[in-house]
Amino acid sequence: MQIERPKIELYKVRNFGNKFSATFDFIRENYKLWLRLCTYLLLPLCMIQGFVMEVLMGILMPFYSQMAIGTVGVDTSKMTLIRLLSSYIGYFICVVIGAILLVSICYSMMKYYQKSPDRLRKASFNDLKPLIVQAGKRALVMSIVLFISTLLITISLIMFSVSTGIALLAVLMFFALFVCFIPLAMVMPVYIFEDEQTVYGAILRGMRLGFKSFWPLFGLLFVMGFLANILSTVTTIPWYVLTMIRTAFTLTGEEQGTMVSSPIYSFGLYLFSVLMNFGMYITMSLSTFAVAYHYGSVAEENDGFSVEDDIQNFEQLAEKDTDIANFDKL
Repeated sequence: MQIERPKIELYKVRNFGNKFSATFDFIRENYKLWLRLCTYLLLPLCMIQGFVMEVLMGILMPFYSQMAIGTVGVDTSKMTLIRLLSSYIGYFICVVIGAILLVSICYSMMKYYQKSPDRLRKASFNDLKPLIVQAGKRALVMSIVLFISTLLITISLIMFSVSTGIALLAVLMFFALFVCFIPLAMVMPVYIFEDEQTVYGAILRGMRLGFKSFWPLFGLLFVMGFLANILSTVTTIPWYVLTMIRTAFTLTGEEQGTMVSSPIYSFGLYLFSVLMNFGMYITMSLSTFAVAYHYGSVAEENDGFSVEDDIQNFEQLAEKDTDIANFDKL
């Protein structure tokens, strides 16, 4: 007889090791649904992202080759610069959309898991679709607000540093802005898990919780990011090897008429590019889940969310249970 593992509660005070364990326990328990959702929603995006990436590399590769052999015959025409800028913007948009979809998948799974008595055992894509859409909308709104705010603050700092001419002050202000990116990681789970939060309220609450747990959050992001980079090499190496082989042939001037110039080689490079981008999102899930459990730990420690949930569940149970009220009639 298989013993059922305890439910992985979101709102529970955890130390670093417990957050790490909760992340992998949740993935291990629900990996089939997680991979299926990522395949449904992220793989089509990765096919577009891989194409954009290959277009970008096709523009940059001649530049790198010319730099390597010490020549300066790089095409800097207006059309080339437009293609380069368009490719960069296209790839950036794909990454942003992918990050939003990934957050929507991971956090909708966690929300459904917390509310459902059957966890995610019987959950299907249709069951999670409303939560994915809701999380996606909130993630999109928050991403736009944070991007615009960061852009405006950065422009203001640059203008201030130029007008004052105080380089050290500008460096310190940019360092402070960089430090703020660590607590900002808490904003997204606050806005998605706390349905009553406004955008402004979620930013303030996320920053407050993030600064209260700055070093544990920094350590968790560092470890998960390091681990994700190691795991992502599995899907990166094939693309990297094929790209280096093509680059080597290009530098020696022997690319034409060889295998690396064939359509089959280019198509294989594209497929490995899709695999690399898909692997990037899969490994990014580690940090996404880990930040959510860090948020749940800090929120529970400061606000006692699990107690509120227990009270609400008890009231709902009391409304449904009429045996006590009718005890004298039994």
